[in-house]
Amino acid sequence: MDQRWGGLGRELRKLGMWRHLPAERAAEAEALVAEGGYPLRLSDGAQGVNWFFVDGEEMAEAGVPRELRDLMPALEAHGVAFHVDELAYPAGGVEDGDYVVSINGRRCVVWTAEDWRTDQAWTVAVVRPLAVLNDLLAEARATPRLFTLYAGMNDGVVWLLDPRIVDAVADSGLVEEREIPALAVLG
Repeated sequence: MDQRWGGLGRELRKLGMWRHLPAERAAEAEALVAEGGYPLRLSDGAQGVNWFFVDGEEMAEAGVPRELRDLMPALEAHGVAFHVDELAYPAGGVEDGDYVVSINGRRCVVWTAEDWRTDQAWTVAVVRPLAVLNDLLAEARATPRLFTLYAGMNDGVVWLLDPRIVDAVADSGLVEEREIPALAVLG
């Protein structure tokens, strides 16, 4: 077995990847990575703590307030309370306007007609609101940020992680790039 896996497991534990778990389960998670296991596997004990399912289709179909609701307790634990208001949703179809929400008074264009034309609507409907939440986390001086994996899919995942954890996974060279969560940013 490549020794880098053991180093990655130790680094992730040191960075707090499994701090929400009892010591024995954290040691088991580290050992799984040391044996070559995917370091960001979805465990039941962490859902709602540091990872969440998010449905890109639901987000795009006026579901931003509903889909983000599951993140509220975890973000509140990091000093971020938020409220989402729907400002505009084109009832007549995507050509009638943009889907716009407000998150704590910040205007967020969830998608535009152009996003639909370029088949990006489901992806941007996930990433753009999460980017606003990342701005709120930064303003609260919280360490973790929201990262996406499979953004825009029905079974997408949002991770709430210390960015150093994602950097450690990426820098290890052990995980394919498509399996490394991406920071939710506007752009």
